[in-house]
Amino acid sequence: MKLLGWMDRFKEIGDIIVQFDPVHAALPWAGFRFLLKVCMDNEKTMDAILVGLENVACLIHRCTLYELLYLSENSCGSKNLQESMLRLYIAILKFLAKAIDKLKQNRLKAVFTTEDISNYLGNVENLEKTVGHDADVAKEQFAAHCDCPLTSLDCERSSILEWISTIPYSSHHGRINAGRLEGTGKWLLEREDYRTWISSSVSKLLLLRGTPGAGKTYIASKVIDSLPSNTTGMKLAYFYCNRGEENRREPESILSSIIQQLAQSPIDENKLLKPIVDIYRERKKKGQISSRLSLSESRELLVQLTDIYPRTMICIDALDEVAEDKRIYLLKALNYVITESKNLVKIFATTRMDPEIVTHFEMFPRIELQPDDNDSDINQFVKTRVKSTIDDRQLLSGNVSDELQIEICEVLCKRSKGMFQLAALQITFLCQFRTEGNVKDNLKTLPDTLATAYDDIYKRIIAQKGDAPQLALNAFRWIQCSYEPLRAETLLDAITVEVGRSGEFSRKAPIKANELITACQNLLILDERLHVFRFAHLSVEEYLETKPELSKASSHTEIAKGCLSLLCTPGSWDDYNNVRTGEGEYKDRHLLLYSVVFWPWHFSHCEDVKKKKKKNGCQTLTGLWNS
Repeated sequence: MKLLGWMDRFKEIGDIIVQFDPVHAALPWAGFRFLLKVCMDNEKTMDAILVGLENVACLIHRCTLYELLYLSENSCGSKNLQESMLRLYIAILKFLAKAIDKLKQNRLKAVFTTEDISNYLGNVENLEKTVGHDADVAKEQFAAHCDCPLTSLDCERSSILEWISTIPYSSHHGRINAGRLEGTGKWLLEREDYRTWISSSVSKLLLLRGTPGAGKTYIASKVIDSLPSNTTGMKLAYFYCNRGEENRREPESILSSIIQQLAQSPIDENKLLKPIVDIYRERKKKGQISSRLSLSESRELLVQLTDIYPRTMICIDALDEVAEDKRIYLLKALNYVITESKNLVKIFATTRMDPEIVTHFEMFPRIELQPDDNDSDINQFVKTRVKSTIDDRQLLSGNVSDELQIEICEVLCKRSKGMFQLAALQITFLCQFRTEGNVKDNLKTLPDTLATAYDDIYKRIIAQKGDAPQLALNAFRWIQCSYEPLRAETLLDAITVEVGRSGEFSRKAPIKANELITACQNLLILDERLHVFRFAHLSVEEYLETKPELSKASSHTEIAKGCLSLLCTPGSWDDYNNVRTGEGEYKDRHLLLYSVVFWPWHFSHCEDVKKKKKKNGCQTLTGLWNS
């Protein structure tokens, strides 16, 4: 457009100059001016066509949603909308036909027909306003004449959404965003291979691969925030996998959550798209509401939903945390959506150095996260974390000189090897020393791997006095193996349970959240959004699983003992009389209710059951107390 403006200015200046010598300059300038007009008019025509095509693409998407939302209703407003949309479609086809004809014309002929495209495009824009008005009328009539009151519609919408998935994906994103520093991950958005992927007109997946603790989850959250959500023509869905929660590592649950996000209409937030409503009502009609979406149903639904949006963006963090024996089904489903969807689908995924995932997506581009890629992010993280540690008086009681603070930051930035988690553990390592000299000396002996850092922390946990070591181990077991995340109060209650050799039930003294975090040496954090305890990082859970006393089978055994002991001690049930409970939501479950529902699941994973495989159920239960 700037070039056309300058050419138009040049033509005006030429018209002025030629007046000073019309005898000699008029004829040559007339010829040159004519050729200039040919070029300019051709460029204007191309510009009008491109602008028109962009508008048409958005219009077709919007009209597709109108069809799904309003044309199924038999009302006057729906009929008017259908007729106006038909006229709009005819106008669009005429515009496209004229555009094709224009592109086939030679430049000389195009000079005398430059206004045709603008006329056709103007007709499309006028009809667009008519369709928008008729859609508003149809929406009002639908709400006014619906058989059910609006509250019932809202109720069904909520029921459908909860039927699809109950995973609080937005809370997971909010928690991760709260811990992400400003500017983290910006380097990825500026990389050429990322920009090529995001601007490509071909459906494809982009895989970000990196080592544990390198900040892949923070980068994924940055990518999600950088994508415009629910804008015209584009729909965003995302998911954070987590091996510590059963429903966040199962392919069916992951796909269901993505479907839930895509099923919500971008035009009317109170409505859901037709494909998901149809399958829910069919289930309800057959009395099969308890039957959730299968993997194959989810796969087909995703294709149908992505076919509605001109452009769909899906972001999945930590593919490597999906259950290993089922991971291939998720990978195949994502590949299927990319290849089968008629419209543009882009998927951004992160993973560790997992060969299975890389092999399955070898045809797609990937970015290997190198230690120097996130140097600026690590430096900012170290400086911020060291300062907060000093301000909180965790390091040398807050009495740290500026020179020592600078030295600590410089050393940590060099020795963190591009891993946020390693830098965080190194800071924790320094906090145990009480003099400036000791801190300086131990800057030379910082743990250089995650395993070494965790070894040091675990030794300190076990060396604590009193009940702290046992409470920490109990917390690790519950967070590792609970079927669903326990709300904070329930976990604090569960870890105080003691079971005697004969199965007798008792409790230790109550413990507070900050006391538990201290006992666990900050390997646990409290997720304040969901009010549950979590491991500070996936690598924490992986390290603890290497300890025999914290193996999965051993942990399930201890939890099963606690649950059964509580259930077999009716006198302890009175403690839960005044505790509010909800139906099916972990955030409202107390320990007694959890034990009633899930003790069989823990028992089936016990050491005794898995190893001995006894057929006599009573003998197996009796043997549990001796394991």
